[in-house]
Amino acid sequence: MSRLKDAARVELVSTIRTSVEQTIQERTSSDLQQSTTYFEEEIRDTYVSDTRISSSIRDIPGLKIEAYHNPNTKQIVAFAYLKRTTLINQLTRRVALELGKAESALSQAEIYINNGQKQQAQALLEQVSKQFEAVEEAQSLLVVVDDGADAELLQIDQLRDMKKTLSNLSAQVQNATRIYLYCDAQLFDSEYSMLVGKIRGDLSQLGVSFVNDAEQSNWAIFVEVSAREGKKLDYNGESIYYAYVDAQIRIIKTATGQHIYENIITEKDGHAEGYSQAALLAYRHITPKISEIIKQNIQQ
Repeated sequence: MSRLKDAARVELVSTIRTSVEQTIQERTSSDLQQSTTYFEEEIRDTYVSDTRISSSIRDIPGLKIEAYHNPNTKQIVAFAYLKRTTLINQLTRRVALELGKAESALSQAEIYINNGQKQQAQALLEQVSKQFEAVEEAQSLLVVVDDGADAELLQIDQLRDMKKTLSNLSAQVQNATRIYLYCDAQLFDSEYSMLVGKIRGDLSQLGVSFVNDAEQSNWAIFVEVSAREGKKLDYNGESIYYAYVDAQIRIIKTATGQHIYENIITEKDGHAEGYSQAALLAYRHITPKISEIIKQNIQQ
């Protein structure tokens, strides 16, 4: 019986697919209440030549399958059917839902790109591409089952605009300079975790992409920073604690293995509350200097 149900399902889906192709070829843009050249081309080019409807039951919302066994004749009959109005409503909701998820993903991908997180952005953009395929499949079905389907119902303009955004963001990801950044920042006996975030933020303004594997990068950058105590000086009964922050910076062009820059820079600051506060102040002053050195060398 399960085989007959599957056969009925495939038969109905195949019939709908044939109807999609025939209906799109027969209907004109005026039938769809849309006169723009774009819509006519989109219908003819995308929905006809690229119609992809799988036989999965999930692809046809509202599809129901029943089977009946006649013990007298020993025949089994399977039926696959769906309600037209239910299908239209579910397809319309599917289009809106997938476009809404795609819009959110595109916004998040743009945030990732602005933060230099191009790998995360790429994963989201690939997800959006699959969501667009689901939208186009639902649009194809809507054109067949709803005589009043127009560009507004199908959300043609929204999909077109989102495709442009996807294309632009994908180009930014592909063309970005890839950077591997290693940071080890120590504040005496503790880690100064803010350094790597600040450097990343500064470099992201250049539209770079940060990767986790040095071999996949255009530039491998190593920043190792440590703090050390300086002198303690007394002035009129008050003490000033001085601390040094030393930053060793290495910038390597991955393709050639050439060390473009390798040096140690130092920042000294003082504070009345102790060596740690003095070192924190020195970190704040040295961080933009580190970022500027990196920018100057990778933009050569």
